[in-house]
Amino acid sequence: MQKAIPGYHKHNIFRTEPGLSGRIKLAAISLGCSKNRIDTEEILGYLADKGFILTDHYRFADVILVNTCGFIDQAQQESINTILQVAENTGSNKPKIVAAGCLVEVFGNKIIKNVAAIDGAIGVHSYSSLDQFMKLLLSGKRTVIKKSPANMYQSLSSRVLTTPVHTASVKIADGCSNRCHYCLIPRIRGPYRSREPEEIVAEINDLLDRGTAEINLIAQDTTAYGSEKDSLPNLSGLIKKILKLDRTFRLRIMYTYPSRIDDQLIELIGSESRICNYLDIPIQHSSDQMLERMGRLYNRQQLTELLSTLRRRIPDIALRTTVMVGYPGETRSHFRDLLQFIEDNPFENLGAFTYSRQDGTIAGNINEQVPGRVAAKRYRELMLKQKRLARIVNKKYMGKQLDILVEGTSQFYGNWYYGRSQYQAPEVDGLVYFRSPVDLKPGIRILAKIDAVSPYNLLAYNMTTLEKKPD
Repeated sequence: MQKAIPGYHKHNIFRTEPGLSGRIKLAAISLGCSKNRIDTEEILGYLADKGFILTDHYRFADVILVNTCGFIDQAQQESINTILQVAENTGSNKPKIVAAGCLVEVFGNKIIKNVAAIDGAIGVHSYSSLDQFMKLLLSGKRTVIKKSPANMYQSLSSRVLTTPVHTASVKIADGCSNRCHYCLIPRIRGPYRSREPEEIVAEINDLLDRGTAEINLIAQDTTAYGSEKDSLPNLSGLIKKILKLDRTFRLRIMYTYPSRIDDQLIELIGSESRICNYLDIPIQHSSDQMLERMGRLYNRQQLTELLSTLRRRIPDIALRTTVMVGYPGETRSHFRDLLQFIEDNPFENLGAFTYSRQDGTIAGNINEQVPGRVAAKRYRELMLKQKRLARIVNKKYMGKQLDILVEGTSQFYGNWYYGRSQYQAPEVDGLVYFRSPVDLKPGIRILAKIDAVSPYNLLAYNMTTLEKKPD
């Protein structure tokens, strides 16, 4: 179970709002992806401005909000287990327990009928109704609020950051219209809806004011930004607006869809120093038959050409991908195709997961389900291959001086620190470990020469120098 989220006191959290009980103590637990975490941070910001007191001690909270994940069975079960564990460990305090987010969209009213520990439930499209919801909750009424998605995605509130301030993700859109055959996201989050660029730029500017040094753009598909509305720019146009901010920061692009990565975006990444030479491209598979079965809109040849183009035009780019094994109908031959593809096109970072059957998806109705033990074996085989390939790929950093964003100190050895280069995304990729003769604070950037590599991490025996900031 994840720890409850602390309240960062940016907001006037002691001010009360008419109609809501003053000084109600609120704790939150966020499960699932970074997009979910941003929702949680906005809920905290909104309720703090309504007079709620934010606490990271859920045993003393009056309301505990669990922002759930509903993407796959394991995530759904983790969400339910977390709620039950919270209920069992609150002692005599007996707080109101709220299920929020994706699981509510999947199960609707059933969630409150089947889980007695839940006092209220609110879906991802209903956060604008938090005032009404909290009034009902605090009056003792068990209720579920689950609305349809709005026409455009807008943030709820200024966020209460629950991660270290030096790095932050910014959500540029919500929902998805790709309709991959295995995925519940369109059902949970609704169709793709971009956020106004002015709001995005304003949030980034606010984060930079708070001390953020790295911005990670996220969405279900960042490359679809603006595609549903003619008045909006595309992703490259949005990034150009962001780069008009005359500030020092680095920008990273996550969750790009292979067939939407165009020349304009590649040129922009390669030519702008503030954009990380890094791209996250979830390919899911390499077999043409599997890609077609998954409802993915590209083929193996197109993937090969894209990766080749990226390596040629941005020679030092780091590529990350995510793949799925055990999809219905996947044979040993299809799996060998995937192994060969990543051998021929090695990625600096690769994540994998086994297929999870979901009711309400096209794949859920396919009869050719792969046994779980077979999928698990393929997963292990794939990750062993990636471990070998990553060690080889990482050798290119040996002897190179990298710009490192400092994140913290090693808990095992004195004067050792860790951080990330532009080639490593937060939470999902490895780290750079290095020694420093001087004390360093998280959020500053230093230069260090890489002396050793592992499949996941880089090592610099000594920091080279503090990076000079522009005048």
